[in-house]
Amino acid sequence: MAPNLLRKAGQAVALNAIANWTTLIGSFLSIVIIARILTPEDYGVFVMALMVVMLPEVIASGTLGDALVQRKELRPGHINSIFLQSMTLSIAAWGLLILLAPWIAKGFGEPSVAPVLIVTGAILPIGAVMSVPAALLQRDLRYKEITVIDILGTVTAAIVGIVLALLWRNEWALVGMEMSRRLVRVCGFLFFAKWMPKVESNWLDFQELVRFNLANGTSKILQTFDQMLPKTLIGVTLGSHAVGVFNLPERLFQQANQALIAPFAAVAMPVASAMQDHRESLHQAMDSAIRMSALLAYPTFMGAFVVAPYAIPVVFGEQWAPSVPIFQIYMVIGLRAPITAIILGVFRGVGRPDVVAWITLTSIIATSTLLAFTYQYGLVAIAFALLAKQVITFVLSTWMIQRVVGFTVMRQLMAGSSAFFASCVMGIVVWLFMDFVPTGGHPLLHVIETIVLGALVYPVALYFFMPRLGRHILRAVRILLSGQPREALKTVRGALTEQGI
Repeated sequence: MAPNLLRKAGQAVALNAIANWTTLIGSFLSIVIIARILTPEDYGVFVMALMVVMLPEVIASGTLGDALVQRKELRPGHINSIFLQSMTLSIAAWGLLILLAPWIAKGFGEPSVAPVLIVTGAILPIGAVMSVPAALLQRDLRYKEITVIDILGTVTAAIVGIVLALLWRNEWALVGMEMSRRLVRVCGFLFFAKWMPKVESNWLDFQELVRFNLANGTSKILQTFDQMLPKTLIGVTLGSHAVGVFNLPERLFQQANQALIAPFAAVAMPVASAMQDHRESLHQAMDSAIRMSALLAYPTFMGAFVVAPYAIPVVFGEQWAPSVPIFQIYMVIGLRAPITAIILGVFRGVGRPDVVAWITLTSIIATSTLLAFTYQYGLVAIAFALLAKQVITFVLSTWMIQRVVGFTVMRQLMAGSSAFFASCVMGIVVWLFMDFVPTGGHPLLHVIETIVLGALVYPVALYFFMPRLGRHILRAVRILLSGQPREALKTVRGALTEQGI
């Protein structure tokens, strides 16, 4: 069972990666264009409204569908029960947001937040309809269909966002962008899952799911609250401009995380659920996922850290220059992301969302304590507080996964160590190039040259830390340069399989 499941999981990771890379490219291009049209204040107003919607969205639709993925035996009544719960909670939450919108906007000191919040609240019932078919596709690892949906959603949202930004030049362009993405996704999930909402369910169906839903819901609510806390504090104390400045690096980090790490984290829960009684196979799958995600994530985060002071003002405009140090701190945070993201999926997969809840509660306590001492010193101090909090939760989560499934802390750290050291070498070379090689042409050309240099140095550095894999990658590069992309891909795939990745 394990080899077939791992093969299917590997295909799911590849398909999810295609979708997420397409999302990254499309979102990045749209962010660049829209960020040059709109102001940090526009972004700040939209982010304030979206933050408020996040918590009821998690309660209404972001957690309940996980029970359909995790459960070994699934009946139609379970599916209908989840839909009824999601829809009831989402409609009630939207109504409450409509009533409270003026007071919420007053709390932020931004009256324009109120209408944006009322309209953005429509994503709650949309998410309730989407949660069931999305969970059914994920349960069956049908990531081919999910890939198509994600690509369509990204392309549509990018087009809508850019057009509306050019026409309206305010925060409503971002609202339209988000709404269009959600609508395309819900239509796509319904079409591919071949599922239509039904209401036939009973009390037994609800009871069989309620224990997991309560534990999983608590953990996700706590995670969302933890994410909301810094920007809520910034919005209340420093205003919409500061929220916009802080949001850009966080958004870029989330996009990179989605493309590089999320494909592995997305399948961690269903794979862990299927392998929860086969610990050695689960350890092998976790080891492979951490190694592979680290190979991609570490050089990206390290390279972005080095080029950020030059690249962000050139790409996004000088008005976003204050975001640079915050972005660099987020890139340091990203170095622990591959391990943590996979660990959290495994906890849920083996039926222990309660552990995620305890880790997240610790994170909230750490965030609150650190922010209380740092927020008055500005955005960079807040970002450093988040970095310190991530160190605390990283130590706790790696220790807890060892206790729960027996995957040792040392094995977790060693899985990505070669990629980390190779990325450090690459970062030093790129930094020396940026500091000592004069800029001869357009600044954007210099940024591109720097990125290309990093992409060439990394596989060479990897050669010294993983000689066998490094030889295969260098061979694949030569094959690619000779005009044989398929053969190059086969070479890389064979090398990864040989390394147990």
